[in-house]
Amino acid sequence: MNHRLHFRLFPWFVAALFLAVPGFGQVVLVDNGAPNATIVLADNPSPQAQEAAAVLRDYLAKISGATLPIQHEGEPVSGNRILVGRSAAVSALGIELPSGHTPQMNEECLVIKTVGNALVLAGNEDWNYRGTLFAVYDFLEQDLGCRWYFPGEYGEVLPDTRTIAVGPLDRVEHPSFRIRNLWYAGWMPASETDRAEFKQWYARNKLNGLSLSLPGDGSVIRLAPPDQYFESHPEIYALDKNGQRQKDMLCMSEPEAVRIGVETIKRAFREDPEVLSFGFAPPDGFPMCHCERCQRYYPGFSGKGYGDPSLTDLWFSFANKIAAEVYKEFPERWVLTNGYANRVRPPEIFASLSPNLGIQSAVIAACSIHRTGDPRCWQRSTYMQVLNRWTDALDCVFIYDYDPAKALENLPFPTLHCLEHDLPYFKERGIWGFWTEGSNSWMVTHLNYYVRAQLMWDVDARVEDLVHEYCQRFYKDAANPVEKYIWTLDKVVENSSTHETWGRLMQWRSILPPVREKLDRLMAKAEGAAQGEATQQRVHMLRLTHDHMMTFLDMEDAAAEGEFTKAVAHADRMLAIREEAESIHTGFIPRSSDIARDHTSSVEYHRATYQRFADCTGGAKGALVTMLPREWEFKPDPKDMGILYRWYLPDDEGGWTPIDVTTYWENQGWQDETGWGYWGKAWYRTRFEVPAAPLGTRYRLTVGGVYNIGVWVWVNGVMRPFEMTRHWRLGFQEDTAPFDVDVTDLIRPGETNHVAILVDTEIPGRNPRGGLHRRVFLWSPR
Repeated sequence: MNHRLHFRLFPWFVAALFLAVPGFGQVVLVDNGAPNATIVLADNPSPQAQEAAAVLRDYLAKISGATLPIQHEGEPVSGNRILVGRSAAVSALGIELPSGHTPQMNEECLVIKTVGNALVLAGNEDWNYRGTLFAVYDFLEQDLGCRWYFPGEYGEVLPDTRTIAVGPLDRVEHPSFRIRNLWYAGWMPASETDRAEFKQWYARNKLNGLSLSLPGDGSVIRLAPPDQYFESHPEIYALDKNGQRQKDMLCMSEPEAVRIGVETIKRAFREDPEVLSFGFAPPDGFPMCHCERCQRYYPGFSGKGYGDPSLTDLWFSFANKIAAEVYKEFPERWVLTNGYANRVRPPEIFASLSPNLGIQSAVIAACSIHRTGDPRCWQRSTYMQVLNRWTDALDCVFIYDYDPAKALENLPFPTLHCLEHDLPYFKERGIWGFWTEGSNSWMVTHLNYYVRAQLMWDVDARVEDLVHEYCQRFYKDAANPVEKYIWTLDKVVENSSTHETWGRLMQWRSILPPVREKLDRLMAKAEGAAQGEATQQRVHMLRLTHDHMMTFLDMEDAAAEGEFTKAVAHADRMLAIREEAESIHTGFIPRSSDIARDHTSSVEYHRATYQRFADCTGGAKGALVTMLPREWEFKPDPKDMGILYRWYLPDDEGGWTPIDVTTYWENQGWQDETGWGYWGKAWYRTRFEVPAAPLGTRYRLTVGGVYNIGVWVWVNGVMRPFEMTRHWRLGFQEDTAPFDVDVTDLIRPGETNHVAILVDTEIPGRNPRGGLHRRVFLWSPR
C-alpha cells in the first residue's frame, strides 16, 4: 500500500509552513540561511546513497542558500542529522529499512521518518531499486515543495526560504506500478544536453524501468542466433512466400526451434542468477512463416488491429511451449514476449498459459484520444476487452504505449482525461507498469509526462489537483486562464467523434473550430496577466504552441479552399515558430528529425505536397484549368454493384448525398455511435466546367489524397487506368501520395465535364478512415 501523505490542493503552501516556522517535533535543517544539520552517510556508502546525499545538499542550497556538510557516520557529528541511505546510525534508531528483491519485482520502497533530532531518508537499493535516491526526491517534492514539470531549469520550480524545518514525518511508500519507464524514440531530435536533462527529470519524478529483458522487435533471434545456427539448422528459420529461409524469424511449428530456444534461455538463467527474465519477439511489422505446417496452424483471424492475418495462436503456441519447458527448471523466472502488430489478441487454442509467461501488450491500433472502455470508441472498448483477457490469463502483463500517439506534426496531444481514467483501471487489473515510447517534444505532450509520472507512483493522485497546482506555480498570475485553456483543449479532444492512432493525423479541422475563439481569448488573457520575466517566457512558450496549432489549422483550411500558396506560407510560419521555440528551450516544439520529415503526417510533408500543388496550378509545372468543387456527391456501394449499374455516368439517380472531399467520410457522419465506420466501396462524383482551349492542350487530373486500398477514376464515362504511389506503413491502409491522371483525350474543352471516383477500403483497423480528403483539380502541364 502507498502510505503517501497527500498535499494535493495547495501543497506548496503547506510545505512553506514547515519550511519557515520551526515547531514542536520538528528538525531544523537550515536556520536563517545557516546550516543547522549534517548529512550523514555510512562509512562505506553505496553509490546511490552518495548520489542522493549530493542531490539533497545541492537542492537545500538552492532553496535556502545554506550548504549542509556531508560526513560519514564514523566521524563526530553534533546537532541535527539527515541520515541518507542504509547505515548503522539508522539501525540504531530501530528503523528496519526495506531490502531484497524477487522475480515479482515489487519490493521498491522508500522511508522518510523523523526520530528525535534525526531525519532518515532511505529505501531499498537492492537490484535496480532506487529507494534511497527516491526518498530524497520525494522529500524534496512532498515536504519542501520542489517540482520538476519539464527537463532542465526551465521546468524546475523551487521554494525560496531562509529557514527549513521539517517533521514530524513517518511514511513508507511503495509505487503503484513496478515498471515506470518513458523513453525518447527517434522521431524528434534530442541532443546530448536534452538527454542528460531528461535523465535528471526521470529520476526526480521517480521513474524506473527496472532491468527487464525486453521482448523488443526482432529479439526472437536471441533464441537461436543466425551466426550460430543458420547453416547447421536452417529448418528452424521461417520461410518467406518464396520458400526462402529468413534469418530474422523462426519457424514457430518446428520442434527443434523450441528445443534450441529453451536451452538458450536456461543457459542464460544458469549463468546469471540475477537475470529474472528473458524476452523475445518477432521482427516489426507482420511476420509470418509460410511453411506448410505453420500455415495449417493459424486460424486466419484478422481486422480490428489484429494484423492481417493474426499470428496470435501460432506465435503464442510457440512461446508457451518454450515457457512451459523453462518453468520446469526455473519456475520463478519470466519468459516475456509481446502482444503487438499481428499478435495483439489473446490466443484461442489454450485453456491456460504457462504461469511464467509474461506479455508486453502493445496495441498500436487502439485509439489514443479516448479513455479505455469508452462506449463511443470501439477501438478503446476492444482494447479493454483485450487487456481484461490478458490480465485474466497471465500474472505478468505490462503495457507498451505511445505518448504522443498521433501524427508527427508536433501539435498538442492532450490526454489528461485518458490518464485520469485509465491508470486506476490498469492498476485494478494488476498491470505491472508501462514502457512508454515518448518524444522530446514537451509542449506537444505538455503535462502528460508529469501527470503520468505522478500517477505511476501514486495512482490515487487527483489529476485536477496536479493541473491546478502546476498552473498556480508555473504560470503564477496567469494561472487561471492557462488552467482554463488546458482543460478546454483537453475536453474538446475527449468529446471528439474522431479517432486517432499513432502516426495518423488528428482531425483538427473538425475538433478545434468550436473552441478556437475561446482558446484565442484565454491565450490573450494569460499574456495580459503574466508578470515577471520567467512567467512571461513560460506564457510565451504556450503562445508559440498555440500559434503553431492554429497555423496548422489555417494551413489545412487554405488547402481545403484550394489556396495552395497560402497553405505553403502557413507551413513556413509553423517552421519559423519552431525555430523561435528552440531558441527558448530545445525539445519543446522541436524541428522534425530526418526520419520524421518524410512521414505523411509531418509538416514538412504537408509543405512539400502543397508546394507541388501550387507549382501545378500556377507555378513552374503548370497552370490551373479548374478547381473542382469542394462538395461532391457520395454514394456507398456495400454490395459492389456500382460498376455493373454504371454509377459513374452522370444520369444515375438515387442514393447520392453531399460530401466534403477535403476530409474522410467517417468524419462526416459515416460511422455509428461506437465510431465504427462504413467500409468497402463507395463512389464520389461531380461536374465541372472546362474553358475552351487551343488544340493540343494537355490535361492532368490531380487527386490530392485518399484513404484506400483501391481507387478507380472515370472521366466523362470512361475509366482511365493510372499508377499511384502509395505510402504504406506496417501494412495498414494509409493516405496515398497525391496522384495525377492523364485525361487529355477525355476532357471536353468548352463543355461541362463529369468525373466519378470509386474508392475501396478495408475493414476498420488501425486506420479506420476512408475516401477523399484533399481537393481535386484539373491543370495543364507547361
